[in-house]
Amino acid sequence: MFNKLAKFTLPLVFGLFALICLPALLAKADAPPQISAVAAVVIDQASGKVLYDKDMNAEHYPASTTKVLTALLTLENMDIDDKITLPEDYVNVGETSIGLKAGARQTVEELLMALMLYSANDAGQALAIGVAGTEEAFVEMMNQRVSALGLQHTHFCNPHGLHNEDHYTSAYDLAMIARVAMDNPEFRRIVTTDSFTVRKLNGEDNFTVGNRNGLLSQYEYADGIKTGYTRQAGNCIVASATKNDMQLIVVVLNSPNIYEESQALLEWGFDNSQHNLLVSANEVKANVKVLNGGRNQVEVIAEKSLYSVMRTDENINVQESLDLPNSVPAPIHRGEVIGSVTYTDENGYTYSTNLLAAKDVGRYNLRLVVRQSFQSVWQVFVVPFS
Repeated sequence: MFNKLAKFTLPLVFGLFALICLPALLAKADAPPQISAVAAVVIDQASGKVLYDKDMNAEHYPASTTKVLTALLTLENMDIDDKITLPEDYVNVGETSIGLKAGARQTVEELLMALMLYSANDAGQALAIGVAGTEEAFVEMMNQRVSALGLQHTHFCNPHGLHNEDHYTSAYDLAMIARVAMDNPEFRRIVTTDSFTVRKLNGEDNFTVGNRNGLLSQYEYADGIKTGYTRQAGNCIVASATKNDMQLIVVVLNSPNIYEESQALLEWGFDNSQHNLLVSANEVKANVKVLNGGRNQVEVIAEKSLYSVMRTDENINVQESLDLPNSVPAPIHRGEVIGSVTYTDENGYTYSTNLLAAKDVGRYNLRLVVRQSFQSVWQVFVVPFS
């Protein structure tokens, strides 16, 4: 009788024990650091997932962190070697500046370096004029871009961040702007540059600008982005760091210790997040039919590795979705984008990469058929004996 009872009750007991203890099997996340900033957020750069939030949607003055969007819009609309000439009616806005004058002619790269390293307000003015013709038109572009990103707590009035009662944003919105900006290779290069020489400023002497982001020298994993200060905004920072292929973005607004608090939040994010491989770069994900090709199908491979990021106290399922055509016409070139793969977790965060052709596929013709037949014969009859 006991054996029969044990046969049914023991599995039930073990099952209940597993259900009770399952939460304990997940690693417990440490409590986030206590910070004095009025607002802050930490996000995963790849997906935009929020890992930490302190009043992230509250609206605050951003000071010079505004310049992240100014630089992004410039890179999206101009080439790095383009030159911008300031009009004769140009008036320098002042405060932090490199002293640009009416008629000055500088490259986009020089102005971007002055903007993001030295935080030059006049460089922001010059870039706005170069991109849109006037500062007012550029500000309109800024707010349109913010709207296109779906951000609801931002309104900009200028390209540099000097105080205006109607110029505001939130920690979350700034993080999402920075996330897009850090996808741009030129932007990443600029914000990690130590110093840069603006040649023949105003046609006269060179002017060297140094990077004012102290986190770059203080924290070994830091790779950007921008600090800011006005009396009304306090000290602010939009920062990025990458560790073990995980990139996090942190925004800290109105804090007396922006470097210490941003570093503490980044370290907490790295220490209390799981980094799970979803797909490896060059991993074969599917075969796609080829029309009129020397081959009937082509393998498609992931362009880059993707990782899901979640807190160590989470256990979230991720679903894979392939976006591929039923067939593609030849010719196909190796590395050509054929489609994409997207992974979506239970909270709606997504991770995507392109799917590329793994090989060249030429159009079908008699010469190609003969060559492939010869290669097949060679592999079967000659290679084994060589």
